[in-house]
Amino acid sequence: MEIDVFESFKDEEGKFKVKISNDVQGLLSLYEASYLSFEGETVWEAKAFSRTHLMNLMKEGIESTEVAEQLSETRCIRRYFDIYNKKEQHNPSLLELAKLDFNMVQSLYQKELQELSRWWEDIGIGSKLNHFARDRYVESFFWSVGMIPEPEFTSCRQELTKAVQLITIHNVDDVYDTYGTLAELELFTEAFERWDVDVINTLPDDMILCFLAVYNTVNELDYNIFKEGGIK
Repeated sequence: MEIDVFESFKDEEGKFKVKISNDVQGLLSLYEASYLSFEGETVWEAKAFSRTHLMNLMKEGIESTEVAEQLSETRCIRRYFDIYNKKEQHNPSLLELAKLDFNMVQSLYQKELQELSRWWEDIGIGSKLNHFARDRYVESFFWSVGMIPEPEFTSCRQELTKAVQLITIHNVDDVYDTYGTLAELELFTEAFERWDVDVINTLPDDMILCFLAVYNTVNELDYNIFKEGGIK
């Protein structure tokens, strides 16, 4: 998008028109347009101006319902297709492109989830530790998608999902909460602090498997990062 497009929102002094500050649709159009620029274009001013005034409208309660509705639509893009299609000045080609992009991204997410399902099966925690380990990698993946939705960040989404599933809210946490004795947990903690597989030899098989799942996953991530960075 050419920067000249933003000139229609400015006055003779080159500043954004005051009347726009209370125009919900105008502000949203300006905000959305600021994201359609190519690298190197200086559109930060348009983005900052529109964002600031939209937030002010929300805080002041002026047209808050309309702002909230419009903003929620951008987060529910599939539902927004029908809403946009009903607008008098909608662009059929743009709508078709948006649908195509949506379907491509959904297909990518499905492929990523399939790969994560194979990973979860391969490490064996879900099947061998089903008496206390929680099989909730799908929830972890949805959380990762919410954090990093951009399609180009497949690796980041997958590794974040693995970390969340293994450490943050699930299996390692479960070991501490419900499984090991105090002496076993102290040894378990030492193994992580030293990052040493030799420490876990006397632990129960379930705790050994849990540690090895984390150990191997992190080492694989470490290898992939070095590999992608061109370091052998």
